[in-house]
Amino acid sequence: MARHRAERRSTVRIAPIGTVPATFPPPRRPGDDRPRPRTAWVDAAKGICIVLVVLHHAVMFLGLHGLVPGPLEMLNTALASLRMPLFFLASGLFLAAALTRPWRTLLHKRVALFAWLYLLWTTVQFGVMAALPAGTAPGLATQDANGLLFSPLLPAPSMWFLYALALFSVAARLLQRVPAAVLLVGTGVLSALVGAGTIEIDSFAWMFMARYAFFFVLGWHGRALVERLAAATSPLRVLAVAVLAGGTAAASVVFGLREIPGVAFALNLIAVAGGVLAAAQLARWRVGRVAVALGRRTLPIYLTNILMIGGLTALLSGVQLPAPAQYALVAAVTAAAVVATLALHRALTALRAGWLYDLPGRWAVRPAIG
Repeated sequence: MARHRAERRSTVRIAPIGTVPATFPPPRRPGDDRPRPRTAWVDAAKGICIVLVVLHHAVMFLGLHGLVPGPLEMLNTALASLRMPLFFLASGLFLAAALTRPWRTLLHKRVALFAWLYLLWTTVQFGVMAALPAGTAPGLATQDANGLLFSPLLPAPSMWFLYALALFSVAARLLQRVPAAVLLVGTGVLSALVGAGTIEIDSFAWMFMARYAFFFVLGWHGRALVERLAAATSPLRVLAVAVLAGGTAAASVVFGLREIPGVAFALNLIAVAGGVLAAAQLARWRVGRVAVALGRRTLPIYLTNILMIGGLTALLSGVQLPAPAQYALVAAVTAAAVVATLALHRALTALRAGWLYDLPGRWAVRPAIG
């Protein structure tokens, strides 16, 4: 017994000081379709994505009032290669288990829930934006009655991710017998053609759904590959991919390459690979706990960040600041919006208004936030 305990103790690994386990699951055996626990690095990735979404909205709102420096606007544009593609990849990673359940469960938990939240918060957003001073909000916020009326067909620019998740979940269930290679090639070609402008789609939301469906499918069918990439993370690899992503993005702009089919798609792939490596590395350190925590609370942040940023922008619209102070302002508005959304969620939940984040009454899903 003593020898057995000693052998067990000898196999224990002690994490470096300042780190936390990234919780990489063991390799899956062929044919093993059992649900797997969520991992910290995926939550870190979603945390990174939601902060980048809020930053994007802050730049869009404040930029209308001359409160965003040019380099930051350029950085925000460059981050488009990472922001939503990584979000869709992370969402697709947990799809397989949902597809094993009956249609009724899928429609309830992934379609009815997202449809309810989409319609509810698009309407709320319309009311809030209408109450703000004219010129406060950019075009990504629902501001006119026609936009609200047609939102079930033409998704609201700031709420389209919920619409896409519901739509992609149904499409995945219908296409689950189609070989993964066919789905990946088909959505990859579509992404390449739409990203280059070869196929033009007038609707902002539908265009991005066409561009990013590939990453949802990749998360769904390529989970093992993505997990191996995450497990291989190191500071040097994160730095190398970041340099590669920055260099290729800059070259594509300087030489006008983005209109060549496949270039924008390749930039997305490089950025997403870097995002996976960075999230996995971040999840290993205690400082990454903030990203992990935010990644488990993406829903309330996503639903109400536009409202918070709109209100803050209305208060700041007459302010004039030098460029150095504008960097601090954008960061402060982004952070304040994140904190305010979580505070609002806690307050409304305490007031028994949880139906604002879930289906009402007996239809409630009680989803894991994020």
